[in-house]
Amino acid sequence: MTEPSFVVGEYRLRHMHHKLFHYAHVVVAAQPATTNAVSAGTAPFAWRLDSYGAFAYALDTDSDLVEEAVDGAVRALDALPGGSAFFAVVTSIQTSNVDTFPGDVRYAAGHALWRAVGHPRTDAREVRDGGLVFPDEALGVAVG
Repeated sequence: MTEPSFVVGEYRLRHMHHKLFHYAHVVVAAQPATTNAVSAGTAPFAWRLDSYGAFAYALDTDSDLVEEAVDGAVRALDALPGGSAFFAVVTSIQTSNVDTFPGDVRYAAGHALWRAVGHPRTDAREVRDGGLVFPDEALGVAVG
């Protein structure tokens, strides 16, 4: 029996709100599973090696960004129609030291997951308390 293959989805958030630019680029790979599960890949910040070479280094905020990306993917899985379950891996998280705000990575990861599983979602870029929120949160509708 062959295992289902992973399908990759990515989402690049580039949004201006109240003269602040929001940026995050997240890649998520997903495959069908019996229950929903999300994990972080082994090197979600490996892109820094391509950009900065030997001068690349980990940032103090990396673990927070990984948690935010996993949370975004989990929330996106929770919003899928019943009967579908996926195992997802956050494979890449790209941010900007200046233009990435709390919530941006979560938002991008959620949309990347929806793209990976082929689930069409409204790309409503609402901002609340300085962070971008999912369409269901912006409308005050319960997810699920």
